[in-house]
Amino acid sequence: MGLIEDLETAIGASRRNYGELLAIASDLLVEKAQALENHAPQPIVLGAQPWTVARLQKAFPRFRAAQTYFRERYGLRANSWQVLADRANAVETALIHLGLAIRPNSTTTTMTLSSS
Repeated sequence: MGLIEDLETAIGASRRNYGELLAIASDLLVEKAQALENHAPQPIVLGAQPWTVARLQKAFPRFRAAQTYFRERYGLRANSWQVLADRANAVETALIHLGLAIRPNSTTTTMTLSSS
């Protein structure tokens, strides 16, 4: 009977250890989630409107200045105002979609799907 009692004691200890491990793991996950929330990057605030050729030409005195700005900011390369506007808008749209950037005063529409 000594072996059975030893086995039961070992199983009980194993269950306690398993429970303690789960509690510790849970605490670690909560702590990690809180740390991520506290150190989450603030979204980049973009211009209120997407880029157009006219807006680019108004914002930058020369095409070279616009090229340099967007190359340093997003790594973009373009050979014309229109291509630069299109590529900058594509990158900024992706940033907004990923939650890494926002446009002030922009309205977002949500669509609700209903099933019949």
